[in-house]
Amino acid sequence: MLAEEYYRPLLHFTPVFGWLNDPNGLVYKDGEYHLFYQYYPCDSVWGPMHWGHAVSHNLLSWTHLPIALAPDELGMCFSGTAAVDRGDKSGLFGGKDGLLAYYTIAAEKMPEDIDFPQSQGLAYSSDNGRHWTKYRGNPVLPNPGLQDFRDPKVFWHEPTQRWIMVVTLGQQVGIYRSTDAKQWQFSSSFGYEQGAHDERAWECPDLFEIKIDGQSESRWILIVGVQRQAYAGGSGTQYFVGQFDGKHFVNENSPETVLWLDYGRDFYATQTWADIPQADGRRIALSWMSCWPYANHIPTQSWRSTMSMPHELVLKQTADGLRLHHAFIRELQTTYSNSHQFSDRHYMAEATAQSTAETALFEIEWTHALRLKLNMTLAADSTVVLTPLQGVRFELSALNDELKLRCLRQGASGDEAYDQHFPHDYSLALGANRSIDLDLLLDRCSVELLLDHGLYSVTNLAFPEQGPEQTLSLHMTAGSMVANAEWHELHQPEQHD
Repeated sequence: MLAEEYYRPLLHFTPVFGWLNDPNGLVYKDGEYHLFYQYYPCDSVWGPMHWGHAVSHNLLSWTHLPIALAPDELGMCFSGTAAVDRGDKSGLFGGKDGLLAYYTIAAEKMPEDIDFPQSQGLAYSSDNGRHWTKYRGNPVLPNPGLQDFRDPKVFWHEPTQRWIMVVTLGQQVGIYRSTDAKQWQFSSSFGYEQGAHDERAWECPDLFEIKIDGQSESRWILIVGVQRQAYAGGSGTQYFVGQFDGKHFVNENSPETVLWLDYGRDFYATQTWADIPQADGRRIALSWMSCWPYANHIPTQSWRSTMSMPHELVLKQTADGLRLHHAFIRELQTTYSNSHQFSDRHYMAEATAQSTAETALFEIEWTHALRLKLNMTLAADSTVVLTPLQGVRFELSALNDELKLRCLRQGASGDEAYDQHFPHDYSLALGANRSIDLDLLLDRCSVELLLDHGLYSVTNLAFPEQGPEQTLSLHMTAGSMVANAEWHELHQPEQHD
C-alpha cells in the first residue's frame, strides 16, 4: 500500500497501470503537448511493447488517451518519433496537416535470434492523434542486415526539403532521407570511435538544431543512449555538438570527448518535443527516469516507472566549449505554495564531527513535493552535506580549491537485482571552487538536482521506507560557508481539458 499510494509522483508522469519506459513521439500540435511512451498494459514489468499516449497543455497535468499503437502480425511497437506533416508532404492527409508516427517493428524472436528482428514502420493520424492507421506498405525501411536497427527519429529539414530519419545502426546512428516520408535512402552514419560506447547498441537518437544562447548562430545536437556504461554506471544519455547539412552530422569536439546529458543513475532514452511554435522558442527534453539493471524491480506493484520533469535545454558557451544547460520547465512555478527564503546566512561546522552529525544548520519538513534553490559559497577545506530525504545524501566539498559533489543512495527491498544495483556512491568533479547554485526538485520517489546554472544535471530515483513525511536537512562537517536559499512546497496542478 505504501508503494502504491506514496511512491506515485505528484508532478511527474506515470501510467495509471502497467509498465512504462522510453518516451516516444514527443510532438506539439494545436495547443497540445503529445507524450507517447513505451507501454505494456498487462503487467508492471517489461512485456510486448505498445505506444501509450497522453496529452497536456502545461507539461505537468496529463490526460491519458487510448493506446495509440499495439502489436500486430508484423511485431511489437518499439521506440520512435512523431512529427507534424505540414502541407501533406506525405500525401496521406488529402492536402491537410496531419501527424506521422515512426516506430520500430520488433518481429517475433526466433531461436537463432539474439534480439527481436527490427525494421521501421509508419502510422498516421488526421485527428490530432486520437486514432491511428498503420501504413499498409510497412515496413517503410526494412532491416539492412543488422542485429540492432531501431528507434527512428524523424523531422522535416527545411534547407534541403527532405524528411530526415536518424536511426540506431548498432554502435552508430544512420541518417536516411526522404521526399515523401515513405521511401527512404541511406545518406551517412556517425558514431564509430566517437564518444562513449559499451558492449550494447546505442539507443534512442535525437537530432535537433538549437541557437547558441545570446547569439544568432546555432548548432546541431545529437543525443544517444548508452545502455550499461554511463557516467554513474548503468543506463545514461550522452550528446554531441556539431553541424548537420541534411546529409552528414559532424562532431565539433574531439572523438574522445564524452558529454553527458545527466550524471545520475536515472535519466535515459531522452527525447525532445518537436514542432513547438517558434514564438515559444524552447527545446524541451524528457527522459525515462529509471535504469535497466533494476528497472523491472523497483518497489511498486500495479505501475512501474515514471518520466523525468521536462527540462528546458539551452546551449551556452563555456571555457570548455559549447555545452547544454538544463532548467526545469517554467510552468513549474505555477505549482508553488508555502514559499520561504533567506539571504546571506553564515554557517560554520560544529566543534566535533559527532555534533555535526546530529545538528542540522536548517531543516525543511515536506510531504508531497518540494523545490529548493540554494546558492552557496564554501570557504577552503569546507564540506556541506545535504540530505533531501531518507536514503539519499549529497556531499559538496571544496578541497584543494576544487569543488566535488559526492552522490550516495541506499535502498533494499529483498529483491536481489534491486538490492545489488540500486545503491550507489559516485562523485562528480565541478571545477574550481566558486559560488555555486543548486536547484533541487523532490517528488515522492525522485531527486532531481541541477547545479551551476544547469551545466550539471543529476537525476536519481529514491524510495524512502519511512513513509510520506520527509525532512530535508543541511549540515557542515568542516569549514564554513555563506548561503542564500528559497524553497517552495508544490501542489498538483489542475487539469484543463
